[in-house]
Amino acid sequence: GGGLLVDMMKRAAQTKQYAELDHAIKTKVEPYLYNKGQGSLIPVARLVLLRNKERPRHKMLPVLRAMENPDDYDIDTNLGVPVDEGEKTDPNKCRLVCWDLKERGAVGETCLHLCLLNATSIHADLAKRLLKFYPKLINDIYMCDEYYGESVLHLAIVNEDPAMVKFLLDSGSDYHERCIGNFMCPEDQKGSRTDSLDHEYVNLSPETNYEGYVYWGEYPLAFAACLGQEECYRLMLARGANPNNQDTNGNTVLHMLVIYEKLSTFDMAYEVGASLAVRNVQNLTPLTLSAKLARIEMFFHILNIEREIYWQIGSITCAAYPLEQIDTIDIDTGNISKNSALNLVVFGDKDEHLELMDGVLVDLLNAKWNAFVKFRFYRQFFLFLFYFLFSLVCFTLRPGPPPKQAPTTPPPLNKTAINITASTPNSTFPHVSSQLGLTDILLHDPNSSLKLYSQYRSPTRNMPLPYRLISSSNYTDKIYESVTSKNVTLDSETGSVMAYQLGDLHNGSSSNRTQLSVSKTLNISGTSSRGEQDAEEKRKRARKERDSESLSQFGSTKAKIRVACELCMETGSMLYIVAALREARFLGLNMFIENLMTAPSRVMFLCSCVLMLLMPLLRLSCLTEIEDVVAVFIMLTTAPYFLFFCRGFKTVGPFVVMIYRMIMGDLLRFVSIYLVFVMGFSQSYYIIFLSFDNPNTPEGVDDSVSNPMPSPTESVLAMFLMSMTNFGDYYGAFERTGHEYEAKLLFVIYMGIVAILLVNMLIAMMGNTYQKIAETRNEWQRQWARIVLVVERGVSPLERLKKLMDYSQPMSDGRRALVLRLNQS
Repeated sequence: GGGLLVDMMKRAAQTKQYAELDHAIKTKVEPYLYNKGQGSLIPVARLVLLRNKERPRHKMLPVLRAMENPDDYDIDTNLGVPVDEGEKTDPNKCRLVCWDLKERGAVGETCLHLCLLNATSIHADLAKRLLKFYPKLINDIYMCDEYYGESVLHLAIVNEDPAMVKFLLDSGSDYHERCIGNFMCPEDQKGSRTDSLDHEYVNLSPETNYEGYVYWGEYPLAFAACLGQEECYRLMLARGANPNNQDTNGNTVLHMLVIYEKLSTFDMAYEVGASLAVRNVQNLTPLTLSAKLARIEMFFHILNIEREIYWQIGSITCAAYPLEQIDTIDIDTGNISKNSALNLVVFGDKDEHLELMDGVLVDLLNAKWNAFVKFRFYRQFFLFLFYFLFSLVCFTLRPGPPPKQAPTTPPPLNKTAINITASTPNSTFPHVSSQLGLTDILLHDPNSSLKLYSQYRSPTRNMPLPYRLISSSNYTDKIYESVTSKNVTLDSETGSVMAYQLGDLHNGSSSNRTQLSVSKTLNISGTSSRGEQDAEEKRKRARKERDSESLSQFGSTKAKIRVACELCMETGSMLYIVAALREARFLGLNMFIENLMTAPSRVMFLCSCVLMLLMPLLRLSCLTEIEDVVAVFIMLTTAPYFLFFCRGFKTVGPFVVMIYRMIMGDLLRFVSIYLVFVMGFSQSYYIIFLSFDNPNTPEGVDDSVSNPMPSPTESVLAMFLMSMTNFGDYYGAFERTGHEYEAKLLFVIYMGIVAILLVNMLIAMMGNTYQKIAETRNEWQRQWARIVLVVERGVSPLERLKKLMDYSQPMSDGRRALVLRLNQS
């Protein structure tokens, strides 16, 4: 960089004459300083307002938001922030500022900051000359939100200049200054930055992954540790810097070294006094932070630092590992510790977490498994097996729905049977005698003759053409009117009217006339035919059988077995629900929900238990159809609970993981794209099949029965079947529509995109998922570990604490530890 003072500094360095430079500093720099370099106490609230006006309007403080133009804010005005005289002596309420805030650079920097920023020998000498005349300038910081809090000491450490760091420390630089600017913040926290008039630091969301370009812990000591500047670190530590000071996220020097995985600097910082017990805002120690971030080498390194070696013979070492930060059971209360190393590793979502499933953690899981988890796991498995067998018997013996009752009201005076005998000298009929009830009469009259053809077929069936369909009821009524007008007799035994003789039915010559003999039976009011009596007896027998197999009848052996199984299922469902509520009580609602999310099949099973408790209410309300629907859902949601137990076995555990991963990953992505094409093509085909015409269907009859896509819903289902290459019933129907070529063109496009491209893409994605899980070394072990922890969470805190005492031993200082014999080969 250049400038008046830099040019003078260059000449002074050559001539060793500093009078000109000193005069320029006095005359050029001093007007920009408060009180001729003595500084001024500025309230922190005003500095916060000055920083806050750079934020979006919705994040501005109420004082600035009320202004029409927040950029007009003047630091010299009170603006609702009066200064109490007592606050001037409180370093948390006021800050000593030397350089005039109105005369700063674009990002709130001073002349001294620029000297350190350029980092040349000339600029370094100029900085020292400035501090000689104005020593209080050393603690001025950047004032803009992007770099707020950065001091010249931070810049010297970033420049890796121990000599300048020593000079600044000797000159009184504040080694506890915090650089809290947006630029030095984790990337995922930048959107959550807000200000408060009560303090100078920035409010941040506690949830973060700590990833940032220059997130180095805010303090100069943390800067030196993250950058590996051991000499600078020791210089500040000798001046009194505290390595356990916490930044806005609660991280100390050791936390920052875990984030950046600097083992050698970590050992140095730990040896000179940094603590491993400090917890950050997320309640994580350096050990648990390494577990959460899956810092493999650092995790095992800290475990070795914290362990206590009892004895060592050859390659065999007996060591005790403190359980306070490792175990999921709190050693004081017995509650579940979500922030324990074991919990963070087992439920971690990174591939690197699988590499941590080794050594101490696996030994701890085996200790838990042998102490109490194995017994509870197999007990739950066999209890559910019996419950499932009961449900199998219960629903297998469940009676079906009752048959539809036939109408009991007698039919009106109408024909029940017509006996027609047709004869003609010039015609041959297919049936000499036909029994017509509710049938169809087909007429054909090519030579002014009459043919009667009777058949018990559906109107949409294939019929010989060119017959025309005539309603049997209308035609036989005409016959009956003709018959009753000529010859009627009454049968006294059956109470029926018998009609004989039929006149002419059509116009024509006498030689072509057809003689028909018709009989029509009429029901007489107050009497019943023998057929009706038989039907009534059949209805009574069906009603008796239905009542004997009803859900509320217990007469048969099958019914007794079914009711006994239903009672067992009701009892089991109630016990499962009570156990879940008890678990939720001592786990807390949030952890209980988190626990359920790890086992979706268990959620389905608990839902089936709740539905099972509703079954008695539905039965008492006689809602048989609704009860059947609920029973179907119970059966569908009970069986998948076996997947929860399958995860605990090495042979089938990985396959359960594959199913979950494929459903939630591959299948979900596929369906989102698949539905786009299915919905679009289904609408197109529905419109095309509106013109469908079946040539085998007579005129005037609806084609919807034989139409493959009569509704939008059916068209969506047809698209699904076609994507599964089941298109035989649909492709042939294209020719019967009015848009044959359009339908076939769409078919080719649809099969190419969906059946060939998308379906095979899904198969490829699933194959990739299968291969990745199969190649993962510790995937089953992680699933087994999750089963162990899920079963452990179902135990009461008091019992968990007792089991902790069984598999742990006390250390010399009273802490509980897991004692292991290790082979250091």
